This record gives sequence, C-alpha cells and structure tokens, in this order.
Amino acid sequence: MKNNVVLLIIIAFVGALIISVAVNLFISPDFAGFGGKLFGEPVITYLSGENGEGSSKGGSKKEIYNWEDHPVYIVGDSLTQGARNDILKAIDGATIDAKVGRNMATGVSILKDWKDSGALADDAIIIVCLAHNITDSTLKDAQEVVAMIEPGQSLIMMTGHGRNNMAPINEYLRGLPKAYNYITVADWDLTIVQSPGLLSDDGVHVGKKQGNELYANLILRALEVSKPMP
Repeated sequence: MKNNVVLLIIIAFVGALIISVAVNLFISPDFAGFGGKLFGEPVITYLSGENGEGSSKGGSKKEIYNWEDHPVYIVGDSLTQGARNDILKAIDGATIDAKVGRNMATGVSILKDWKDSGALADDAIIIVCLAHNITDSTLKDAQEVVAMIEPGQSLIMMTGHGRNNMAPINEYLRGLPKAYNYITVADWDLTIVQSPGLLSDDGVHVGKKQGNELYANLILRALEVSKPMP
C-alpha cells in the first residue's frame, strides 16, 4: 500500500512537470507552435493603388503579376547567409549572393557585375538585404541601387534592425514605394521587433531557427506583392 502511494505521488509530480513545461513552451515567443506558425506577422510596404497609398502588415497578394514566372536575385549579408536554406525552401531556384559583413556598396558592385555580364535577366526581381552594416555612403549606395533598376525589373529592399545608426536608411527605404511603384519594402525591422526572442544576444543576428524561417517568409510575402517597372 505504501509503495502504491509513493508511485502515485511520483506520477502526479511528473505529470505536473510535463504540463508546466508544455505551458511555458506554448506562451514563449520563441515557440513556433505545433502547426509551425511563425510568431510575428511579416510587415511589407508596397504601392496599393494609384493614389500612392502604401499598404503594410501581412502583404496580401495582389493580382499584378506572378513572381514565380521571373528569376529572383538576392544580395545579402550575414542574416541572409544564415537564412539561405530557408529562403531556398520558400523560393526555389533563387540566386543568392550573401556574405558576413557585406554593406550596400558591395551590393552595388555585385549588381553591376551581374548586369555587365548579362547574368541579370531583363525581368529579374532583385532583392537587396544590406541595411545592417552601415557606412558613410549607405544612403547614396541605396539610391544607386534604385537607379540601376530597368523597365521589366522589380526591386525589393529590406530594412535593418538592431543598431541605432540604421534609422536614416530604414526611413529612406520605407519611403521608396510611394515614389516608385515597382519597389517593395520587406520591413525586417518592424517584423522582428514583434519577436525579439528570436534574435541572438547582440540584438542584430538571428539566434533561433524560427528567426531564419521568419526572415525567409518575409521575403516570400514581399515577392507576392511585387510588380515590375513599366
């Protein structure tokens, strides 16, 4: 009888422990959930109509054109490199050139090389994720990227997150869709701020796999509302 009581106590304790762990996981911002739903909603800015109004949060698909019919080229930094596998899962066949420490000026050089060599298709969707490593010329370099886009091509620019000196470039990028209807902004700054637990201790780089999935999903949502220069 005494042994049965001890056994029941042990079972009750283990059961309570399992329930406690499950509850903590469920409420944790780092937990993706049993259905794989990402914590935090992708924030996209794009031209929603002829009146120049920008639309954001979620990025519901528009009937502009099917991005899957166009080659996708991505230039990025360490965050893009870390999310490479997840990006390729979401965007099969994408060309990705990403390295640690890369800045906007390097992105300009890469785009020029692609363009001069004929590697950049006339109907390319170009995605630039280089707003994290800021230099004195970042804003000018971003303007040069914009100037390189040609009719038939589409541009997606991603904001940066985690450093105070990113504010000017993020502000510039967010204003682009109102001036250019073929530019979409994948706002990583406003997306990841909803899920800070997915970042590493430095507040810039991704520290959880779910963060890379969210990064890739943000790019995918931006693609779904992108459209080309007339």
